[in-house]
Amino acid sequence: MNGSQFTSAFARAARTLTLASLAVLAACTSVTPTERPVSDVTALEQRARAAVDAGNFAAAADLFTQLAAASSGTTRVEYLLEAARSAADYGDTALARRRLGEARSGASAAQQQAIVVLGARLDLAEGRPQAALDALAALPAVLPEQAQRDAAAVRGQALFRTGRPVEAIRVLVEREVWLTDAESILANQRMIWDGFRASPTPAPAPAPTTGDVVVDGWLALAPLAGTSGADLRRSLLAWRQTYTTHPAAAGLLADLLAAQRSTAFPSQIALLLPLSSAQRAFALAIRDGFMAAHLRNPNNAGTTVRVYDTAQAGGAAAYLQAQLDGADFIVGPLSRGEVDQVVEQAGFVPTLALNYSTRDTSFLRSFYQFALAPEDEARAIAAAAIAAGARTAVAFVPSTQRGNEIRNNFQAAFEQAGGELLDWYPYEPALRDFSAPTAALLNVTRSRERHRRLAANLGVAVQFPEPRRREDVDMIFVFADEPGPARLLASQLRFYGAGDIPVYATALVFDAAAQVFNPGSAARNGDLNGFIFADTPALLTPDAAARDLYADVRSYWSQRPVDPRFYGMGFDAYGLIASLYASDGQSWTIRGMSGDLSLDEQGRVRRVLPLAQFRNGRPVALDVSIQPIDTRALTGRR
Repeated sequence: MNGSQFTSAFARAARTLTLASLAVLAACTSVTPTERPVSDVTALEQRARAAVDAGNFAAAADLFTQLAAASSGTTRVEYLLEAARSAADYGDTALARRRLGEARSGASAAQQQAIVVLGARLDLAEGRPQAALDALAALPAVLPEQAQRDAAAVRGQALFRTGRPVEAIRVLVEREVWLTDAESILANQRMIWDGFRASPTPAPAPAPTTGDVVVDGWLALAPLAGTSGADLRRSLLAWRQTYTTHPAAAGLLADLLAAQRSTAFPSQIALLLPLSSAQRAFALAIRDGFMAAHLRNPNNAGTTVRVYDTAQAGGAAAYLQAQLDGADFIVGPLSRGEVDQVVEQAGFVPTLALNYSTRDTSFLRSFYQFALAPEDEARAIAAAAIAAGARTAVAFVPSTQRGNEIRNNFQAAFEQAGGELLDWYPYEPALRDFSAPTAALLNVTRSRERHRRLAANLGVAVQFPEPRRREDVDMIFVFADEPGPARLLASQLRFYGAGDIPVYATALVFDAAAQVFNPGSAARNGDLNGFIFADTPALLTPDAAARDLYADVRSYWSQRPVDPRFYGMGFDAYGLIASLYASDGQSWTIRGMSGDLSLDEQGRVRRVLPLAQFRNGRPVALDVSIQPIDTRALTGRR
């Protein structure tokens, strides 16, 4: 960062009055020949704010000057301050000083402090860092929070330029405590890194120590500010091994490396999978789908893929080795536990984990997560049921933590869309007789109990019609990890006269392996006729790429008929790399084998799924046009 500029994040943060408050103040001024109507002032200010957001600071400075001419009192001063900031943003310090001089008349105490801070910023931009420090020294010890942040930014940079890096780091490390969003925190860390580069004296090696691990970590980074390319990458990785939990390890390192990317697609990809574990079959399917996508990529000549077995070295060790080997992008690991392990190292090399972490990853840059999560299926089911008119539901879920998570996820999505989950039954996963759970959830058990109590009270046998089920249920939600429970449940629903209630189930009620590897046996799902389920488009509405992939699966890997969804997951994982690597996590939506894929605010890949219904033992895709339910608060993992 040169002396005449601040980061855009700092420039935006310096603007203290909101549009609404300024409009109110403008409305309270008296009308003079130079003033504009309030509607004109509001429109002009919107143009000025838009110019700032677009980086057109020269236009913004002119527009804010016009606003000041149409205002009076502290509102006029605030517009002049905005004009001065905009002028400083594009390097016109002379204009900025003129606007500051005009702003002194009629400024409030807080505005006078803002004038001092901005004046110190101009001193810094004009190459007079000591003058900036002297100006800031005159401010009171206690300032409004925004003025405190702005003053600290100027003071930290001025200390760097006067050859006092330890003091500068302390000031900016303390400033980071006041910042609340990832963009501002990264901009503050960038300020320290740029301070090393702007320092008049080279950083000593080895770095001095102060006893403060955060400050010492920054001082250890200082000698690296003059390196680049492969040397910078190796040095940053070595630094991170020592300062694993340092604030800069999560954000700044990834940002520095991202700035050096010279290609739109990585030249070396690492694929981390548990190839020699109990999950071997799934890992091999993901690997084979991944490599199938790689081989289909017409531009793959410059890219190599290295596969690491996390079952041998462990997820964390394999992840570190992939970085040491020079991976530009890492895919994996697969298990939830290993994903949690690599989170501690993540943020350095762009990574697509193949599961959802249980930890907070919102602070990490370039760390993404992709899973065949049944939460996506639950959301699709909730949206489809609501679109079909359902407003009440009951649920069958396993009596496990996972079952509770999926039930909670379905309930949140269903009730967010206006439905109500009336009741649920947690069944034992090994259960083979669903008569009791079905009777209990449909209130048939209560009907029988009323019959017995009546007979006991009368002391005689009482003729009683067949027990009646509840009539307030619009749909039944079923979560199962295999087709067996759904088949058993289907027969009991028919037995208790509930065969007319729509049943929606998660994907694994469908034996997809039988359809792909032994198509002739796919019609054996007749006992599930009527069940509706959410599943991947590669299985329900396959396009040419999906048909080609599964043809290859049958040709080359028929000896290990694993769930074909994992082949599609591997294929999609490769397809996601281009979007994640080139756009650095910007929003997008792509059609994949596993669903319509998009990225949420947590860096998780979400899937919008089609639905199908079993008819004559076979799944038939449904033409259901639904709006996916908002997923921001609905998270999950498999």
